[in-house]
Amino acid sequence: MQLLDWPFLDALQAGALFALFISFGTDAFSRRDRMMGWLSLTCLLVGLRHIALVIGTLPSLNPDLVDRAQSLLVTFGFITLCTALAQLFPRHVPSRFPVWIALGMTPSYIRNLLLQHPSPWDTGLHHAANLTYLVGCGLTIYWTLRARQDGDPMGRRLFLGFLGLTLPVVVEIAALSLFDMKVRLSGFSLVFLSMGVGTSWQWLKVSGMETRIQRAEAEVEVWRSLVPGNAFRTDRPSPLMEKTFGASWAERLKATPEAPLVGLDGATYRVRSRILHHQERIGWYERDEETQPGHHGFLSGWVVGLGMEEGAERDRIQSMLRVWGAEVQAWGTVPPREGPYPSVLLWAREPSILSVWREDDLARRRPRWIQIGGPTTEGPHARLEPRPQEEILRSTLERLLSRS
Repeated sequence: MQLLDWPFLDALQAGALFALFISFGTDAFSRRDRMMGWLSLTCLLVGLRHIALVIGTLPSLNPDLVDRAQSLLVTFGFITLCTALAQLFPRHVPSRFPVWIALGMTPSYIRNLLLQHPSPWDTGLHHAANLTYLVGCGLTIYWTLRARQDGDPMGRRLFLGFLGLTLPVVVEIAALSLFDMKVRLSGFSLVFLSMGVGTSWQWLKVSGMETRIQRAEAEVEVWRSLVPGNAFRTDRPSPLMEKTFGASWAERLKATPEAPLVGLDGATYRVRSRILHHQERIGWYERDEETQPGHHGFLSGWVVGLGMEEGAERDRIQSMLRVWGAEVQAWGTVPPREGPYPSVLLWAREPSILSVWREDDLARRRPRWIQIGGPTTEGPHARLEPRPQEEILRSTLERLLSRS
């Protein structure tokens, strides 16, 4: 007796399974996902089984050969499904579970590959193989229940589905073994089960990626709050950057990423950045205190009068003094006859400064005086050769300023 042995049902199940095979296979290939790959292979094998059943309705084909082919296909499909389950619940399903099922299907191999039909051993081996299906379904439900109890998200989502969709498999096996009735609806069960597993797996992956993205963004914000200075990204608006450097700050930074930026307040800012998304940049900036008056260099708070002719050498020394924190008064070749009087003098002319000033008593005003070039004279000062090196000028200033 055959019940619901209609070719269009097998064709319908085969079409749905082939659609899932293509969908899951593409996803498995693109993401290198083994679980989806095994699930896709399961859909392919069971789909081929139903195609064989459709073709087997043709009168020209040997029904015994069709039965052997469909039996082997569903056997291999069940093994690959168990492999997918081992990938789905790695903490609960033993990794050797598919091997156990493959060994348990030995009666099916013997029946379909070695024995001739009909055979006195055919029924017994068929029942033994069906028992393996039932044991596999029972273990699947048990391990899914354990996963649900342990708080596994896939176990919570799939337990009821596994419980409900394994019933048609049990009914099909029981009807065939006990009543010799063929109720071939297990393909629909696999369709719904595969859809449930696939969508749940996608949900789990997407949720995991969203969680990692949120954690990464939170970590980025923490690191950005720890960097010296103020962090920025050129692909995002920044009111602070716009207030400091103007509305075109992003374009300026991308055009010359290594150059210092001059703010609207006239101060110079050092910028450290790296490439982010092709032309965009991410980094931080800080005020370049060494180029600002009053910084915490060793000349901070000191006023230096610089008496030198205009030129590269004067610019070089003036730049060094400002880097060291001094407020520089460029006198040129003629010092002022009246104050203000600087704390330190750097004079690169003849020592006639003693007669140019209103009072010739430099000691009375107690300035520190460095003579660059010219004849050696007596007085409370230091003398350096023309074009002094940075280290020599710095050490001389430090020595003079350390005097009480």
